[in-house]
Amino acid sequence: MRHPKKCRKILEMGDKANLDRISSLPDELLANVLSFLPTLSAVRTSILSSRWRYLFTLTRNLSFNDLEYFGRPSLAKHEERKMSFERFVYGVLALHRISTIHKFSRKLRRTFNYNCPHLLLWIAAAILKGVQHLDLCIGDHPNALPSCIFDCQTLTVLEVFTHPYDFSVPGLVCLPNLRTLKLHNIRILDGDAVNRFFVGCTQLKELYLHHCEFTTDHVRVSATVLRNLSIFSCSGHLVIDAPKLANLLHVCTPSFDGVGVKNLRSLLSVELCPLLTSKPPQVLHDIIRSANNARELILKHGAVQLLTVIGNNPIPTYSKLERLLLGDCCCDTWKYLMVWLENSPQLGTIIFENGLIEKNDTVHEVNPNVTPPPFSSNVKTVEVRQFRGQKLELVLLKYLLENARVLQRLILFKDGTMGMKQELQVSQELMLLPKASTNCTIELKEP
Repeated sequence: MRHPKKCRKILEMGDKANLDRISSLPDELLANVLSFLPTLSAVRTSILSSRWRYLFTLTRNLSFNDLEYFGRPSLAKHEERKMSFERFVYGVLALHRISTIHKFSRKLRRTFNYNCPHLLLWIAAAILKGVQHLDLCIGDHPNALPSCIFDCQTLTVLEVFTHPYDFSVPGLVCLPNLRTLKLHNIRILDGDAVNRFFVGCTQLKELYLHHCEFTTDHVRVSATVLRNLSIFSCSGHLVIDAPKLANLLHVCTPSFDGVGVKNLRSLLSVELCPLLTSKPPQVLHDIIRSANNARELILKHGAVQLLTVIGNNPIPTYSKLERLLLGDCCCDTWKYLMVWLENSPQLGTIIFENGLIEKNDTVHEVNPNVTPPPFSSNVKTVEVRQFRGQKLELVLLKYLLENARVLQRLILFKDGTMGMKQELQVSQELMLLPKASTNCTIELKEP
C-alpha cells in the first residue's frame, strides 16, 4: 500500500529530524564549543560516541578545578582522590593535541596538600604551549609559581589568587605582552622586587590589587600605559604613578590605608568606597582632590563624607565632571553638595544610590538654606534609588524641583517596601509639587 504524498513527506521530515546534526559539524567548531566548558565536562563528552572520543584534546582552554572533580570527598579517601585528580591532569596534558593554549585555569582547594613539583610541571606545560591567559588559585604553596612565568612572551592575562603568599620575583622580569594583572592575597617583602616586576610589564593596562600587603619601605612604581586600576583593601607603602590612568576603583578599611595613586591628570572615572569606617582615610582625600579632571565620580559608603569633611581646604573646581553618584546621604551631605555643584559647571546627572536621607534625619536638619540654590546650573537628570516616599524625602524633592531650573527628568525607583496604597498617595503629592523647569518629568518606577 502506497502512502499519500503528504504522508511520505512527513516521514521524510521525521527521518531528517533524527539526524545528529551536531556530530556532523567540523572538529574545529566542536572543539571551540568544548573550550567553553570546564575540562572535566569536556572530557566526559568522549563517552557519547567514537566521533567525540578525542575531541576534548583539541580545546584551547584547559580548566582544572579539584572541587569540581572531587565534589566533597571524605577524609578516608583523601589520598586516593588526590592521586586520581593528578592522573587526570597529566592525562589531559599528555593527550592535548593543540600547539597553543588560550587559557589555562587551575583552582586547587586549600585543604589538599599537593606536591609542589606537580604544580610547577602543570604550569610549565601551559607556558610551553604559549598560554595567553593564566588563572591560578594555588592555595598554601610557597613555591607554587615557577620562574618561567616571569619570562613568558605570550602571556597577556595573569591572575593569581592565593591564601597569604610571599610573592618572590626573579632577578629579571620580561612580560612584554602582559595587558592584565590580578593579584589576590599577595604579600611582597622586597621593594626592589616591585620595581623589577613593573619595569618588565611595559604594556600593562589593567591592574587589580585585592587584599595585597606591601611590607616594604615607601615604593613608587611607574606604570606608564596603565588605564584601569582596582585597589581593594590593600596595605603597606606603595604609590603608583600612572600618567594615563582613566578608571580608578579604591576600596579600603581603616587598617588598609597605604596604597596611593599619583599623577591623575587623565583620570575619567573614580569610584571610592571606604568600608566600615567613620572617617575616610587620608589617601581618599588626596585622590578626590587630585582627580579634578574626572568626568564621573562614584562616592559610596563613607566616601560621601568627602563632601562634608572640607575643613579649611576648599573643594577644587571639577570643570569636566558630568556624572556624580552618591551612596549613603545625610543632612551634611546636602549642605556641602551645594558647594560641590557650584564648582562643577558641567555636571548633568546626579544619582542617589541609597535614597535621599538617612533614617534619623529630621525635617529641620535637611531643609537647605544656602544661596545660591543647588541644581540651578546644568543638572538635567536626578535619579533616586530606594525611594521610600517619606515626608522628609518629599521635603527635599520639593526644594529640588523649586530650584532645578533646567531639570528634565526626576527618576524615582521605589523601595521594595512601598505598597500600592502608599504609591498612589505619593504619586498624587509628587504631581502637586511646584517645578521651576517646565520641561521636567517625574517618573516613579519599579526597582
